[in-house]
Amino acid sequence: MAPEVEQSSELEPKENDATRRAFFAVLGVVFVAIAAVGVFLPLIPTVGPLILASVFLTKASPALERRLVRNRLFARYLHYLDGTKELSTRARLTSIALMWASILVSGWVIHSSRENSFWLLAILIVAGLIGTVFILRFRTKVETKQDT
Repeated sequence: MAPEVEQSSELEPKENDATRRAFFAVLGVVFVAIAAVGVFLPLIPTVGPLILASVFLTKASPALERRLVRNRLFARYLHYLDGTKELSTRARLTSIALMWASILVSGWVIHSSRENSFWLLAILIVAGLIGTVFILRFRTKVETKQDT
């Protein structure tokens, strides 16, 4: 009897690769749509969905992700995320203030519309803290006053 030879799973084609890529592409497009709404409505986030869209589109197709990065609507936001553009202190503080104002309004709406809202409010606050840390970690633009 000849010994059995195990076939390497690396040589076999990946099952459902096209399905997985299509699923990631759909998720990416959904998060792009959410971000697009967020550009025009102040209570809807823009940066978080753009990050998720970028991740999913990269997994689906790097060409789709490049298209997102070059999009005229989102390019100005994504440059802050990849570190190629510096964020001024004023923009940083404005972003944090607007984010927390949105969180407060959202928290008030959640609290007034639900009896058991503790976990939703806790998630909202944790997300706000994560967002604050994330914004504070952006590359800072050094602002200098010119003496005239």
